[in-house]
Parts: sequence; structure tokens; C-alpha cells
Amino acid sequence: MKRVLVADDDPDMAALIKAILEERLSVTVDHVPNGALVLDHIAATNPDLVILDVSMPGLNGIDVFDLLRGSASFVDVPVLFLTAVPDRAEQAFARFGISDVMAKPFDSDALVQRVDELLARRARVA
Repeated sequence: MKRVLVADDDPDMAALIKAILEERLSVTVDHVPNGALVLDHIAATNPDLVILDVSMPGLNGIDVFDLLRGSASFVDVPVLFLTAVPDRAEQAFARFGISDVMAKPFDSDALVQRVDELLARRARVA
């Protein structure tokens, strides 16, 4: 079974994502409430995908992404960003090589499709 890590400081949003993905895909979803816990959790669970909220206190999604890409152990882990301002984020993120961005609030079908695509892409690369 595939494993997805959700890093979001909103517990209701994280619970919604978990419920949607676990109901519609063959995945286990873990949640951490802030960016500072992401690397430790990745090291412990080796997720197939990380879903990052852009705006979190402390380490935000961009900070976490930079740490992931700077680590040889985590450089290949796919990342999906969730943000309330996707158009602005996509333009700003392009310079970091970030292309997987979804808007909050999101459409459940679109989230499931995007996660499924990212997991399939990871499986093809592995």
C-alpha cells in the first residue's frame, strides 16, 4: 500500500484530505501539523508522496521543499503543494522547479486524480 504524508497546520483540512484519499485510493495517509516534523516523519515512514501546505508556522512548505531537495535521501520524494493562491504560487514556484500545485479549497476528484498521477509517476521512476 502506498503511503502519503500530509503536512498541514489545519487539522480539519488534514482530516479531510486523509478521508478523501483513503476512501478512494489504496493509500495510508499520515499527518504532521508543521513543517519541522516532516523530515523526521519521512525518514521514519518513507512516504511515496508528500502533500505540503504552503502557509504553515515555522517551516513553511517552501522551506520544507528546500530541505527535501537538499537531502540525498529525500530528493526523489514527489511533493504536491496546496495553497489558497495557486496562480501566484505557480509563478513564484516555477523558479524552484515546482510544478505540482493545487488550490485550496480543492475539488475532491481533482485531488484524487493528481495524487494518483503522482504516485503512478513515482512507481514508474522507481
